Amino acid sequence: MSPVWKGFLIGSSLGIFAALFGVTDNMPRSVLLGIIGGICAGITFKIRESKKK
Repeated sequence: MSPVWKGFLIGSSLGIFAALFGVTDNMPRSVLLGIIGGICAGITFKIRESKKK
């Protein structure tokens, strides 16, 4: 599984938890922010991983 896909899944689940625990008032917005952050983290991890090789 690619790091970008992992970031997408982890970010979206963190957004759902944030909405359920009351951190944000809007569930779609929190899921979208989690997805964006997760994809950015996955891309960063993929770049760092490729530089090590």
